[in-house]
Amino acid sequence: MVSIVLLLGSYDRATKELLDKIKEEIAKIFAGKMFAFLLENLEVYMSDRFEVLAEIEDGQQITLYLFEGSSLRDVVDLPLKAEEKPDDIIYSYLRQNFDVSTVNKKSVTAKFDLLMGLAVEIFLIRHKEETRGGEYVELMHVLFTDQAEKMWFFKNNSITISSMLMEYLDKFRIKMRDYTNFDDLKTGILRIIGYSSEN
Repeated sequence: MVSIVLLLGSYDRATKELLDKIKEEIAKIFAGKMFAFLLENLEVYMSDRFEVLAEIEDGQQITLYLFEGSSLRDVVDLPLKAEEKPDDIIYSYLRQNFDVSTVNKKSVTAKFDLLMGLAVEIFLIRHKEETRGGEYVELMHVLFTDQAEKMWFFKNNSITISSMLMEYLDKFRIKMRDYTNFDDLKTGILRIIGYSSEN
């Protein structure tokens, strides 16, 4: 059985590097059993046969994750040249290989909703104080779409969070962890995923 985890956080350079490293560690340790996704460079397409998650690396490749319901059917890497449009490559591949008749790209909120539904765990990482706070918007979306039981809030121990945010975290019983460095963060997340993968 294949599972996914969703990694949320700001995309400032330091936090993004942290998220990418965590994603790489998950891929190394849980290869083929657990996939980690960030919202950035990820698109969702719905067809008459599959739900498709597409990780897009500009000018390099597209990795397609083909789901039938909550079951992962296949993972495919497609080459992508700088001048090509990812949508065209994805549509063409699905039509040629699976005879799908309709393919629709989903909105940002629909993408988020699908990923939350598929995820066994959702990790929000608050690494720096001086970001624009987009991760808090993501947090509220998780809370108000009944996915709070999957949410883990990891924050750098140098960050103080507001009393209003604490009210929401407590109200929805969000699991919180502080970390002091990358190794603390990595160990905590990998431990949680390890227990999730046993179930």
